Amino acid sequence: QRKFKIYECEDCLGCPFRPSCTKAKEGNNRKRMVNEKWEQQKEYVRAKLSEEKTSAIYRKRKIDVEPVFGFLKANLRFTRFSVRGKSKVENEMGFALMAVNLRKYTAQQLR
Repeated sequence: QRKFKIYECEDCLGCPFRPSCTKAKEGNNRKRMVNEKWEQQKEYVRAKLSEEKTSAIYRKRKIDVEPVFGFLKANLRFTRFSVRGKSKVENEMGFALMAVNLRKYTAQQLR
């Protein structure tokens, strides 16, 4: 269950910033909904990602993991699953990753 704090302007009628602030119809005031718990979680993640240890892990991820998915999408044109259901999707993803590994393996054997 999510809890929001709602902030609302008392009267936007004569405000010179109204056109840049809201696209609501005349008579409706600007509302802002804030989920404090969500904002705290976002701040926690930002703080974690700014730490040196965490940023080292993510730098390594860019080298180790992301190129595989980029290769799958760009070269093998694997952008969608053709099945439904978690177990079937896991099988299809396994086949796709197996294809990537076989390409790597054959490339090493040819050297």
